[in-house]
Amino acid sequence: MKLVFDWVMKRQYLLYKIIILSLISFNTFAEELTAQRWQFQYAYEAFKNNKLEKFQSLSTTLSDYPLYYYLQYLDISSKLSQHSSSSIVTFLKQYGNTYFGEELRRDWLKKLAQEQNWSTFLQNYTPNESTTLQCYYAQARLAMGQQIETALEETKKLWLVGDSQPSTCDLVFEYLYQSNLMNDALVWERIGLAMQNKKWSLAITLAKRLSPSEQAWFTVWQTMHYQPEQTLATFNYPDLPITRTIILHGINRLATSQFDLAYSYWEKLQRDYAFSVTQIGEMQRDLALASVKQHHPDALKWLAAINRQFLTEEASETRINLALKQQHWPALLDFITEMPLAQRNLLQWRYWLGRALEQTGQQPQAQKLFIELAKERDYYGFLAADRIGTEYQMKNQPIQYTPTDQAHLLKNQSIRAAYEFYQLSQLIAGEESWLLNARREWDYGIKQLLPEQQAIAAALANRWGWHDRAVLTSAKAGYYDDLEVRFPLAYHQDLTTAANQQNVDLAWVYGIVRQESAFMAKARSHAGALGLMQLMPATGRTIARQLGLKLKKVQDILAIDTNVSLGTSYLRQMLNRFGGNYMLATAAYNAGPGRAERWAGENSCLPPDIWVEMIPFNETRKYVRNVLFYTVVFESRLGQRPHSLRISLSPYNNCPFPEGESNKVARMK
Repeated sequence: MKLVFDWVMKRQYLLYKIIILSLISFNTFAEELTAQRWQFQYAYEAFKNNKLEKFQSLSTTLSDYPLYYYLQYLDISSKLSQHSSSSIVTFLKQYGNTYFGEELRRDWLKKLAQEQNWSTFLQNYTPNESTTLQCYYAQARLAMGQQIETALEETKKLWLVGDSQPSTCDLVFEYLYQSNLMNDALVWERIGLAMQNKKWSLAITLAKRLSPSEQAWFTVWQTMHYQPEQTLATFNYPDLPITRTIILHGINRLATSQFDLAYSYWEKLQRDYAFSVTQIGEMQRDLALASVKQHHPDALKWLAAINRQFLTEEASETRINLALKQQHWPALLDFITEMPLAQRNLLQWRYWLGRALEQTGQQPQAQKLFIELAKERDYYGFLAADRIGTEYQMKNQPIQYTPTDQAHLLKNQSIRAAYEFYQLSQLIAGEESWLLNARREWDYGIKQLLPEQQAIAAALANRWGWHDRAVLTSAKAGYYDDLEVRFPLAYHQDLTTAANQQNVDLAWVYGIVRQESAFMAKARSHAGALGLMQLMPATGRTIARQLGLKLKKVQDILAIDTNVSLGTSYLRQMLNRFGGNYMLATAAYNAGPGRAERWAGENSCLPPDIWVEMIPFNETRKYVRNVLFYTVVFESRLGQRPHSLRISLSPYNNCPFPEGESNKVARMK
């Protein structure tokens, strides 16, 4: 018995010793890593201050640190001409498959091209999205006499676009002009692309490459472009492919302002010119679309007459939207049925098919469709659930991965560097470049991964607290079912405090933040909106004055507590302005209260689900759908019982709803 007892005690002692040593080892590693991070920061500061000896001294001791390569990048890129080709190649062999490695390669290739060092250029070129480098690559092969025909074909692809290309492509384009690939037909093709893209000055420049006889036709086209009504009235040229193209251009131009006149000319000229079946079908489609933009009373009839062979996604959606606005349910049913199967199977159009079936007396078919849709965690799935009175389905399925999966992912240099840049951004306040570098390397590394690896990366980013990359990466992976990753309860204390102070729904605030910034606290939009709740500086300053907050500078709006205080205050103002209507307040937060009021007035008698579809701004329409959908998901994440999807319009007095529709609307409210 004593032997057994001694053996057990020894086992426990050894286990205890292993645990203690592991903790000591881990703590030692953590301390060493923290020290390396600070030393890296000191090296970076030395570089910025041009203290190069100190920079070199500090860098040398960081050779095993994940961001050592970045210090090398700074050193090489700052004095590219002083480094030998061999030292640059050595760096690229080891770190070329990172964001900053690729940056260095691009800069070096441009330098080699400017020096016309084509041999070294070709040895180190890799496929690149840069048009400038693609042109240099073609020029290098032409100059070195390598793969001439292939280089010219690739140059043709670079040339045959509807926009001007960089001036660095001019020389290689001259090779193309002198080759047997260039002819009037090809020039006309690019002229057509330029005109479709509304690049008229480019089209004029290209026309100078045409033969004199072809230039005369371009002059006719130019006149048609600027004076379509007068030119069509007196048009009397031979029936040639170019004249038919010019007529079609003129009809389209005139239809944007005078639909009936354009159609009358189209009827007349069809008798005089032998347009192809395709040209006729496409013109009928284009005229139908023009009639909608001009609010023509017969627009729905025109849309219904489009031959399904010539339907585009834009045409299909335009005629569905008009049928919805007019609540012409039989037409809507026909339009959805005529969609290509892949498009028709989207949740959006399945929902509206159900609505059309419902309103045309086909209740059993509609009910069956809504039951299937209600299984989906989606805006339209929730709408369907509301119509049949069932609970929303959340279907949370966390991303599964093993320690081995994680270790394998962190072997990717960009992912490993991104993590370390992110940790630096959390450790060192005020150094926003580290967070920017983290996003750059992360996005670069993610592109190299398979979808299942991207999903694991999203889960890891979420675990690190890097919620914006987690949200965006899970979407890129096409993995939408891990609700903790896609709908994190980040900044919970800040958002809860601000929501309580303004007496607004916390789940709604989360929905707004999720849509506005995806939890990127330092987010800055192209328009200048700032922070988690994407406040415009002018709006932020106005609300700050109302709250008695002092903003010393615009950047103060980026502070999380300030941002959410201002944002939730503005949400409360919008709710007050729209009588507690979440749908209209959400639209107002995105597009401004004036627009939301105008849209509410113009479409006050539409059922609310149709009202959302009629929001004229694509961005705001998607915004409202997303925020209201996200709000329901966040209610579930917060442990609340989800409300009905908050779409409503009021009052409904004196609105001519189809039979049975008013009850549906009232229930949605």
